[in-house]
Amino acid sequence: MKTVTIIKHTLFLTLGTLLSVPDVLCQQKENQDGAPAVVELGHGYVRKDGAIHFTGGGTTGTGANATRIDMPSPQLLKKAVDSQFGPFKTAEGLDAASFEALSEEYSRDKNRVYHKVISPGEFLVILLPDADPKSFEVLARNVARDKNHVWLYERIQPGVDPATVEIVNRDFSVLKDRDSVHYQSEEIAGADPASFRHIGSAYYADSKRVYWGGEPIPDADPATFKVLGESFIAKDKATVYRSGEPLTGYDADSLELILHNPMGYQVVSDKNGIHVNKMTFPRSKPGHVEVIDDRTVKAGDLVLLVETSRSLPVTVFREDGKLMAETPAYEFTSGQVQGMITAEVTAAGLKDIRISPLPGGKEAPTVPDWRMEVFDNPDYVQRYLEAGKRIK
Repeated sequence: MKTVTIIKHTLFLTLGTLLSVPDVLCQQKENQDGAPAVVELGHGYVRKDGAIHFTGGGTTGTGANATRIDMPSPQLLKKAVDSQFGPFKTAEGLDAASFEALSEEYSRDKNRVYHKVISPGEFLVILLPDADPKSFEVLARNVARDKNHVWLYERIQPGVDPATVEIVNRDFSVLKDRDSVHYQSEEIAGADPASFRHIGSAYYADSKRVYWGGEPIPDADPATFKVLGESFIAKDKATVYRSGEPLTGYDADSLELILHNPMGYQVVSDKNGIHVNKMTFPRSKPGHVEVIDDRTVKAGDLVLLVETSRSLPVTVFREDGKLMAETPAYEFTSGQVQGMITAEVTAAGLKDIRISPLPGGKEAPTVPDWRMEVFDNPDYVQRYLEAGKRIK
């Protein structure tokens, strides 16, 4: 599976959870004597006692200056240097009277522009020395421009024209200008900016190609390409794709999305059966499917469970009055299904576990111990039992 790279600007090698507060502009809280104590500037910033503080989450200094953006602690500065964050200047010397919060990430005063870098529980507001405060504007959460440059986080993006830049996908900082297309900090070679567009999930297209993230998908047809909901599953006139990779053995014409779990799996159906990611649920056939929860569906007299540890399919059914569970035995490296693991489900656990070859096969495959332990896990057995209550 190709991995879509999502830039995570880090102060300490990770991007923490962004906390925000309502955008309340210039609301004042007063002391009992009527003098304003705090001026709300929006996006988590306040002016208090002639200084600017960020109160939307995290700290930068210590004591009374824990949230004062122009007084980071020596310990925090050392962390930034030790993490090889790169050369930077703090917001020391900012003009509090003219300070303006443009977003949580970007701010300015009459003289300078600033960017807030965050890490879990801490933040650091740094100077953007080349930014023009008069023309500076925020385009997306971590994208901004002025009359001279375009910024991603605190870095100038070479080759991006600020006069013609457009945001293609705000959530993933995908942008284009009159001459080029950029997936975050990387230019997509050969992409046509005039026709480049976001078509769903991490899929993009122009008049010539389809892309998963910033990578072209070989042979995908942009004229017929369709993303199923906001899932990782898509299709064109001939092929089904997951995360930009073609899935063999799937029928594009009859393909339908049943369930999308953004944590890593999708359940789909076609004329051949019901599938999760690259594997087919044993015994499944096309037909009406009822979604029970985000990892379970019912199809006729079968209940189909996603084994979430590996996103594997398990089919629960009744046979000769017994409740049964069945899952593919597969080769770990290639994912090739080599046989089936079948067992009776009882309140005491699985019994009579057997491993059989695929139809036409001569020998049952060897199944590693960890695979058997997952199949026989008490939590999953309980799910099999609960599923059995839905089968007549």
